[in-house]
Order: sequence, then C-alpha cells, then structure tokens
Amino acid sequence: MSKISYLRTLGFAALYVVTIFMTAFLGFLAPWAWVFFPVVTALIGALSYYCTAIRWQKFGVGTLLAVALAAFLLAVGECDLSKALLMLLSGVLSDVVRHLIGYATLKGQSLAYPVLSIGVIAWILPLWTRTEWYYQGATEEIGVDYANGLMTFASPWWLLAVVLTTAVAGFLGIRFASKVIKSK
Repeated sequence: MSKISYLRTLGFAALYVVTIFMTAFLGFLAPWAWVFFPVVTALIGALSYYCTAIRWQKFGVGTLLAVALAAFLLAVGECDLSKALLMLLSGVLSDVVRHLIGYATLKGQSLAYPVLSIGVIAWILPLWTRTEWYYQGATEEIGVDYANGLMTFASPWWLLAVVLTTAVAGFLGIRFASKVIKSK
C-alpha cells in the first residue's frame, strides 16, 4: 500500500460530513423523508468511505468519519454529547468489523460501512427514545401536521426498519462505489 495522503483523507472526511448534513435537508420534504434520510446517506456516503478505505488499510477509517461527523454536528448544535458518542461508537465498531474481516477486502468494507452508516441514526434517535420531547420540538420548528406525521414512525418497529434499511443501503452503497471506482 502506498503512503496515506492525509490531505486527501481529510478531504474525503469533509465530503462525508457535507454529504450526510446536506442529505438531512430531505427531511423538510416530509416526515418520512426525515425518518429515512439515513438510508439515503448510507448510499451516498459510501463513496467517501470507499475512497478513504481503499487508501487507508488500517484501523481508523470509520472512527475518523464518525468523529468528523459528530464534531461537526456538535459544533453546529445539531446533536448532544450522547448522540455524538453513539456515532463514535458506530465508527469504532465499524473499524473492528473491518479489522476482523480484512482491511484490503471488499467484504471487509461491505460489512464495516453499514455499521458506520447506522451511527447516523443517533441524530434522530430521540424520535424513539424521547418521543414527547421530539414531538414538541417538531411542532415548534415545522408545525403540528409534520410532528403528527413523525409520530406515525415513533414505534420500535419503525426504528428497526430504519436500522435494517440503512444497513442494507450501506452494503449496496459500498458495492456500487467499488464498481464506480474500478471502472475509472
């Protein structure tokens, strides 16, 4: 493996953060778009992860991206420390999975990235853990109709659906990214 280009790695980390943050704006379209925006981020963010992972074949890719996202969201007031720590945990677990399966393998990336992708759900986790508080906040920020729409997704089954579809999207996103990068 060639030397890691730290500037390029930081660029991909920044691209990952921007991708996740900008995709969250889909949530303004409808309540379901907010609840399922992590699925879209798993698909789109895969390119940044893949480009970093093929160059950095050691522990830390998932952790770096999770730290970058959590730090940004903390800085702009979009999450608190507990959510940031959950994101960081998903990054570390992602790196553990990749370490166990293999840094240089597509299988390692294909199974590690979905774990990282699930960490984005921490941003909206209060929908399921602090439902009444979340409802009040959504009512004040966007309106009663939107908040009522969110409440249709406030069951544990919807949380499970978001986690599973995000993981599948992460897996498919890495597979797609690997094909796009190899075809160039």
